[in-house]
Amino acid sequence: MKRILITLGIMLVAIFVWADQMPDFRLPDMNDKNVSLESLLEKGPVLIDFWADYCKPCKEAMPHLNTLAEKYEDLTVVLISIDKAKDQQRAKNYLKKNNFKFVTLFDVDQTLAKKLNVSIPPHTFFVNTEGEIIYSHKGFDPTLVEIYEEQVQLLLDIKAEEKVEAEVEVIEEIPEEVE
Repeated sequence: MKRILITLGIMLVAIFVWADQMPDFRLPDMNDKNVSLESLLEKGPVLIDFWADYCKPCKEAMPHLNTLAEKYEDLTVVLISIDKAKDQQRAKNYLKKNNFKFVTLFDVDQTLAKKLNVSIPPHTFFVNTEGEIIYSHKGFDPTLVEIYEEQVQLLLDIKAEEKVEAEVEVIEEIPEEVE
């Protein structure tokens, strides 16, 4: 009985640890070149957003995600289309027309989407350099922009850098004591 409980405990821990990891993947980009999660993480943290051409909230989110891609050079923003193969060209045309700066990949058979329980787009994941999902959100509305910005800053540890800079300024402003 004790062995069974220990085994069940280990299995539960393994499930929770796995659930926090972004599964490794290889998906085609706009030019049909395969891109892996590993290659994306070599550049730094990654924001991954699943979308579809028919999804209005997805298209509403794109300019905001593009702004993040342009603002933070150490962040890789990846949009993964879950459109069917027959709709893939329409999705590519939409992206080209809008000249977005993010990486676009295609999960036509929704293999990755299914692993992450993405059923209805948009579904956004913030992934640190170790491949751990630190935040995810289903859906989109403009009030999320501020939350996304905070998550990016956490990923890039910008707030910690700003705090150190502020502390240095405070120390420099302390007047010397007169004897």
